[in-house]
Amino acid sequence: MDTYEAHPHQVITDAQFHQLLEDGYLILPRYIRGDELAELQAGQRRVLHAWEQVKENPPADRSEMVPFPYPDVRMSRLYLHPELIKLGKRFLKSEQVFARVGYMLTRYPGFASGDPGHIDNGNNSLLPMTESAREYGQLGFWIHLEEVKTGQAPLLLGKKKDGHDTSKAQPLICPEGTIAIFSNYTWHASSPFTATEGQRFVWGFALGRADHHFEGLIHYTSLGQHPIFRQVVSAMTTRERELLRFPPPNHPYYTKQTLAALEEQYPGWNASGDYVAME
Repeated sequence: MDTYEAHPHQVITDAQFHQLLEDGYLILPRYIRGDELAELQAGQRRVLHAWEQVKENPPADRSEMVPFPYPDVRMSRLYLHPELIKLGKRFLKSEQVFARVGYMLTRYPGFASGDPGHIDNGNNSLLPMTESAREYGQLGFWIHLEEVKTGQAPLLLGKKKDGHDTSKAQPLICPEGTIAIFSNYTWHASSPFTATEGQRFVWGFALGRADHHFEGLIHYTSLGQHPIFRQVVSAMTTRERELLRFPPPNHPYYTKQTLAALEEQYPGWNASGDYVAME
């Protein structure tokens, strides 16, 4: 699956956009469905461990975090669905956005949390939060490919009207394929895993403005020779690569020499014929 097509149930409406602005977050239940969901669930389990696999020797903090790029190429492609990109551009007030990669995460029975609530701006930007310009934040997509049940350490999301009152935060108990969308200005918290079985998987990334060089959680400009990253870039479309900071097709960087070098580093780079030498 190299590209994504928006289906009617996946269109994000004006009403949903305004709900995101009003509440500080938006929940899209069962947004990913069918064969696409099954494919991504399988990929997720190639990266993260289920409780049954680790229960005899669980990690000390009852949590697992795998940073980007993931050991599975499919998951390292991220979920660059056109409706999510469209929403990100609208929220950030810019047609030029870059992906902010993150990590994949698992919580297991016994995870204690202890999080009183926080925003993510402190570890995502050099600039403090602004209350008047949302575009200085980033828009995150927290994807739950498997069901999250009560007691499975659901994410807690606070509405803007409730300020920093974590006791009023909504636990994200949700069906499979659900996407939670919120910014790094949104008040939220982790919660303890009180159930005795199962796990909570999360797969996430964010979008930020291309002209905001002062922000970003985990950068990937050091990964040009990483074997997984090279496969990811090779399989991407031209437009998708721009989200990972690659220059657009008409950029003066592209010459006969650089296009040959790109083909060597990322086999299949110009299979579409979009890139033309500018010299």
